[in-house]
Amino acid sequence: MFRKVMLGMYLAAMVLLVPSGALAKVLPDHAPDRAPGRAPAQAPAAGNTVEATETGGGATFVFVPDTITIKTGDTVTFKNTGKVPHTATADDGSYDFTPLNVGDSKTTPPFTKPGTFTYKCTYHATLGMTGRVIVTGAATGPVGAGSPSAAASASASPTPKLTGAAQFGISPSPVPTAPPSQKYFPKIAGAVVVLALLGIALGYVKTARKLADKS
Repeated sequence: MFRKVMLGMYLAAMVLLVPSGALAKVLPDHAPDRAPGRAPAQAPAAGNTVEATETGGGATFVFVPDTITIKTGDTVTFKNTGKVPHTATADDGSYDFTPLNVGDSKTTPPFTKPGTFTYKCTYHATLGMTGRVIVTGAATGPVGAGSPSAAASASASPTPKLTGAAQFGISPSPVPTAPPSQKYFPKIAGAVVVLALLGIALGYVKTARKLADKS
């Protein structure tokens, strides 16, 4: 009986003295585990393949196809399906796959603006091994600061108008917070009262037992 009374006193004191925030940190999280998920990988830009090879029993060096049409944001993959090394070299210097050995496969960066872009095999350009990439569609990439889209974005987010003391550069005073002594004093006082009442009750029980034993 005595141990049960003491255990009840201890639990009552803990409930009143320990802040609820601390209990939340101590208690384990019982939320159901979620199956680990993986963010979906971004799909690479659409690609188109051009073969570097030989025809006519190896007498003619060609790109197949020698003209390819793609959209802005697409890439082009050059693959050597022939029997000798080649290259795929852009005339504007944007890529240079030298060498492109037999079986190699290399991909250009995305084409970000429309136009016609020529390339060649530097080993066999004099033999007519050249090609071109025709890019259609609007240009892609970051929006310039002076573009209409940037201006529309800026007008869509107007600067908020300041009112009151803020328009004079005066920051409002922060709301005062109670010191820890005032914050936890009611809980401590309540715990003391509970402990005192439990002590009185325990003393009464002991006195009643002694009187019962004497009689």
